[in-house]
Amino acid sequence: MKKFGYNLPMHRTIWVLFFAFLLARPSANAQSPWSLQADAGMSIASLQWSVLGMENDDLHRLNGLQGRLLAGYALTDNLGLHTGLGLVQLGASLKHEDHHDDFRINALEIPLLFRYSLPVGPGSLGLSAGPALAYHLSATSHTHEGETELEEDLSIGNDVNDFARPFNLGLQTELSYTHSSGWLLNLRYNAGLMDLGTSDLVEMQTSYVAVGLGYRVF
Repeated sequence: MKKFGYNLPMHRTIWVLFFAFLLARPSANAQSPWSLQADAGMSIASLQWSVLGMENDDLHRLNGLQGRLLAGYALTDNLGLHTGLGLVQLGASLKHEDHHDDFRINALEIPLLFRYSLPVGPGSLGLSAGPALAYHLSATSHTHEGETELEEDLSIGNDVNDFARPFNLGLQTELSYTHSSGWLLNLRYNAGLMDLGTSDLVEMQTSYVAVGLGYRVF
């Protein structure tokens, strides 16, 4: 797998940041409008890919990893604003009769989410929505044909020979449940709004569903 950032593979980077947050979390007793959150889990990514207006029906979902560090500010008792940094693996699997290719994009995200929360049981149920800016750090293709495997780095840029453009803007919606202890579960959907194709002949858009386990400090 292609490495990025301090020469750590992406999956290791996500889990190192997550557990570092858990170890470093403060034990504050005073009420504050600020909160910190770390979560990590799995992404289920899709690509909408068409050439000359004809969609590729052989594309399938691709599983990956994702994680985030978020800071939040309570605007009211029920409404908060949250932003931070996230890492997510995007892409799709192109399957043929005798082989298949996995196309993967490692992306850095900056979400800006409004979260509305309601008390439910021993915690709170939250519904979040807002935009997310993505920067594509790297991309790879992994070809499986019989017992043969081949991995190739794909270029990110605005040239016609590049695999995908470097920036994307998405719309995120999220459903989460946070226990009074601080532990949380969330389900998130992100729809890419921009065309990542680098030529007039190719159109490409990304989307993913993410499931995460995390911890929030109030």
